Amino acid sequence: MSVVSRRQREKEQRRKDIIEAAEKLFFKKGYDNVSMNDIAKEVELSKATLYLYFDNKEALFFLIILRGARILSNMIKERMESEETGIGKLTAFREAYADFVNEYSDYFKIYSYFHSGRFDLESLVNNAYLSEFLERRQYSMATSSFMIPTPSVNEYAIRILDLGKEIFDICCNAVKMGLVDGSIQYDVDPVELTTLLIILSESMANMRPDLVKELEVNGISQQEFTKDVGYLLGDMIRFKYPIISRDEK
Repeated sequence: MSVVSRRQREKEQRRKDIIEAAEKLFFKKGYDNVSMNDIAKEVELSKATLYLYFDNKEALFFLIILRGARILSNMIKERMESEETGIGKLTAFREAYADFVNEYSDYFKIYSYFHSGRFDLESLVNNAYLSEFLERRQYSMATSSFMIPTPSVNEYAIRILDLGKEIFDICCNAVKMGLVDGSIQYDVDPVELTTLLIILSESMANMRPDLVKELEVNGISQQEFTKDVGYLLGDMIRFKYPIISRDEK
């Protein structure tokens, strides 16, 4: 193995170690209660070395959110792939989203925090610094064999938002498919239904404790309630009656 290859592998491994350490701390303490100094201590690196890999805490946090968003996207695509009708794909979408919330609750929490208004996403996405950074990074990679690309917080924000839009469009297209194949009520608006479905999927994970207790007292788990709400929604939008035109009434 050449010296260059070995050094590159060491740098890549160190970057992975930093990400894992940061993820552990963010999951445990939350974004606002973790500092770059905390992350440096956790991974046993100097703070100066940490900044060679990531510009700031926000960039690290967004990268970890991006990991979660990719998991969600892949779960949805895999679950929907085998379905042949619009209503089938929509049901698969809902189930995949619910499974993500339950199985990857830590990722879901930070993904929700990303969209909570805590970060000025509009400024991050529109910041002219992004294009300058990309040019600078390309130059650095061309002039140094040891440079590890360090995407800016802007890049991560754009990737997360792009994935969110992709997930929205996947669901919306499933509704449109259902309108065409007749499996979904003809008067359903794809954008409104997609928005409602995502809101319901996310709000189920943030139910008030007193409501969760009411369910449990009556022998209903939160997971069962989530499934039942999904069945109810599916029954409401599933096509049941022939379309009657106004002229036929």
